[in-house]
Amino acid sequence: GCGAGCGAAEGCAVATGAASMTFVGHGQGDYITETSYKFVGKGAGNLSMISPKAFSYSRIACMVSVPLLLLLLLFLMMRPSATTTSTTLWTTQAPARQPATCEFWGDPHVRTFDGGRPSFYGEGEWWIVKSSTVWIQGRFKGTQYTNGLAATRKIAVGGPFLRGHTIVV
Repeated sequence: GCGAGCGAAEGCAVATGAASMTFVGHGQGDYITETSYKFVGKGAGNLSMISPKAFSYSRIACMVSVPLLLLLLLFLMMRPSATTTSTTLWTTQAPARQPATCEFWGDPHVRTFDGGRPSFYGEGEWWIVKSSTVWIQGRFKGTQYTNGLAATRKIAVGGPFLRGHTIVV
């Protein structure tokens, strides 16, 4: 229990099991590491530097905000077109566009408007949608969680439909 024997650095913890080698800080322990590793090429070895995974609220925010943004864009793009009239007594309406969906998720997976399913794993900035009214670009970089493969880091939405504004997520 806690009592006079508890030091400030030790707290009130007691050893309850087998000891394991643990980093305690430079100049604080009794042993040093002499293990060495040799880089043999990407994918050629049996060890990798992998960080522990942590819960990320930003991933949840991205998973929620990207679909909402794409739904907003789809709504704006699917607004009915204006009715046109001629000098005669007939009124014509522009033919309705067939609805299409472009989906974008993960690291980065895409279902294009025409049903294609490319996957991109290279780093860089790429067009997601480029039309006369809507411009969407994505920035992709490797992450520790995807073992160096590119994942979506940012998307930027712009174009004439936003009247000079840009949305960056």
